[in-house]
Amino acid sequence: MITNGEQEIDKFICVMDDGTNGAPCGACRELMVQLMPETYKDIEIMVDYQARRIVKLGDITPEWWI
Repeated sequence: MITNGEQEIDKFICVMDDGTNGAPCGACRELMVQLMPETYKDIEIMVDYQARRIVKLGDITPEWWI
């Protein structure tokens, strides 16, 4: 993403060591906020692949410092 000059993220999924997925860590959230300070709240994150549950980054990071 960064090496190709791209700076916008639409959708995001985190794959854990055991193959399941969940929410991104704080460092990943911070990077997304810094890349897209005006629109980071709209990034869709699939937090449960099996249940097809998607949340927006703004819902899990609502009051960010930036």
